[in-house]
Amino acid sequence: MNIKQLAGEDVTEMDFNCEYTSNIPSLFKQLNISIAFTSYQAGRLMLVRSDGNELDVNYKSFLRPMGLTAYEGGITLGTYTQVINFQREDDMLVQIKQPLTPIEDDITAPRIKQHGKKQLTKSDISEEEIKIEQVLAGINLSETQKAQLDINMLEFKQEQANKMIPVDYRTDACFITRATHYTGMINIHDIQWGEEGLWAVNSSFSCLCTLDPDYSFVPRWQPYFISELKPEDRCHLNGMALKNGKPAYVTTFSKYDSPAMWRKGNKFDGTLMDVETNTILLDGLAMPHSPRWYNNKVYFCNSGHGLVCCYDPITKQTETITQLQGFTRGIDFFGPIMMVGLSKVRASDVTKPAPLKELYDETFSGVWLINLDETDNEKQIIGFIKFTGNVDQVYDIAVITDSHFPELIDPNHPRMRNHFSHSELQPIQNE
Repeated sequence: MNIKQLAGEDVTEMDFNCEYTSNIPSLFKQLNISIAFTSYQAGRLMLVRSDGNELDVNYKSFLRPMGLTAYEGGITLGTYTQVINFQREDDMLVQIKQPLTPIEDDITAPRIKQHGKKQLTKSDISEEEIKIEQVLAGINLSETQKAQLDINMLEFKQEQANKMIPVDYRTDACFITRATHYTGMINIHDIQWGEEGLWAVNSSFSCLCTLDPDYSFVPRWQPYFISELKPEDRCHLNGMALKNGKPAYVTTFSKYDSPAMWRKGNKFDGTLMDVETNTILLDGLAMPHSPRWYNNKVYFCNSGHGLVCCYDPITKQTETITQLQGFTRGIDFFGPIMMVGLSKVRASDVTKPAPLKELYDETFSGVWLINLDETDNEKQIIGFIKFTGNVDQVYDIAVITDSHFPELIDPNHPRMRNHFSHSELQPIQNE
């Protein structure tokens, strides 16, 4: 039993085991790519890395990680109440491959000595342990719970100790936390950098928004059928595709204009919409997600049917690229290869469940690779990464280029205290 369980929360221990087709490690190494993807259910941002012989799936803990985008200079992640930017800083590779100096010996982070008390040392109780003791102070524990807590504390200390050791010697790129913007719980979904900065799907307020340090967010666009700007998730606006740096297409679960009404509908009426004209291009879709503009077409997931489709805005024709045995959600590309996220069909509070529930006795979660160059009606599946444990949900995917074995330093990592990036000295200019 862990602390969240002691506090009355239902927390399932995660099993991150996975299997993958044998061609994936060499493919990623040869292309010099890796992939990142999010699972809000597992509370993890995951990096799939390769040394050419095997995959290494690295997990970073975040509260409700959702929208994800990778660009030349970094990775941006949307979480429960924050948008976090990780800057690519490969000059730090030498530093992160060395042990981290203990805080007691780190001149950049001296400990404060309280009046009349000795200086804290390595053997003293950590700040984290003090916080834990404070949480548990008012909870009556059985002997069994106390024993389990001792085990959990040992695991916690080991986890902290592991963060002090060098990162994997195979690491070839470093992404370190550089900036955070607090949005509040806007139920952030897709995010992407454009001409005006970062664009985000704000599902709570049924709008597309940009970010400004003076506000939680700046609302910029709403579907024509949404009448008010309120945090009521009326139509479940979720997906967004940018074209030439501007939002061009979005997906919604419905056309409702009432609080959370999309959960209660008795038919599938999801849409693909044109942002510029604020018109519906396709409707009757089953829980659509992840529109992406690529090669002059709009690719999107008709998720409830396990389909990946593309819409041609010139011919106005829709083509089914492939059907997969899972809830399709999350798309990114590298050349002719399309990466598609798959999730298991889950129990939810929507009135009408996904049609996939009737199609398959079993659905899968993971990432599937599709070759778009195939000329057959059914595009070729190149390979897959499939979770065999209880990671059931994948939300978004991002391809990381020019790196087959990246490392990410999260905001709470102890390396954040003394891994610096700065410009040259900028002298004050006198008038």
